[in-house]
Amino acid sequence: MSKKIIGISPRFWSNETQEYVRVGVQYTNQLQRNDLIPFIIVDSVNLEDTLNLCDAFLIIGGDDLNPETYGETNELGLSKDIHPVADKVDKAIIDHAVKYKKPMLGICRGVQAICAFMGGKLVQDLKYEQVNHPLTEEHKHYIDKVNNIGVAKLLPDHFLINSWHHQAVKIAPEGFEVIFKNDETIEAIEHTTLPILGVQWHPERFYTKESEIIFNYFFDLIK
Repeated sequence: MSKKIIGISPRFWSNETQEYVRVGVQYTNQLQRNDLIPFIIVDSVNLEDTLNLCDAFLIIGGDDLNPETYGETNELGLSKDIHPVADKVDKAIIDHAVKYKKPMLGICRGVQAICAFMGGKLVQDLKYEQVNHPLTEEHKHYIDKVNNIGVAKLLPDHFLINSWHHQAVKIAPEGFEVIFKNDETIEAIEHTTLPILGVQWHPERFYTKESEIIFNYFFDLIK
């Protein structure tokens, strides 16, 4: 059986002379340990052909989405470092995954992109950044299960995560259930019929038993 190809959303970094596409090795390491092939997706005239090559998708963390993607404005400047190409490619990935019912995991900005492009809404600024609201100096806090579906059935009712974000899902799109919260902040959502899962924290950076369960659940959806 041929190995599965996992398309990864691009993120961007630039200096005075060049612009780079980048993906953290923590993401690719998770895929490779399960004998999956990481494949960074870039914008091109052949974008749909590229997406057709992929068996599943990982939408990674990054900067803020343009609020116009979910029907709002940025007149207060709450959304930072918007990158139109990142928004374009994330949307193309999500539309393709939904159309062809391919597995998809969104992490941090990834779950926000899934929310925005599938008809939900985001909180543009949580008023406190969760990086400044940790239970430890390493920016960790607990989340609580609010719905017992999908991956939530495999996870504890209450466990510790990490988080670096000032935005979050405000209204989950149609077809999704909120499965974990931190107080009133939505921390994880899962689709009830499609193989789509999103988490607000970074399980690839904080590899606990719960992180392992989440990645293995995603890999089972793929395989």
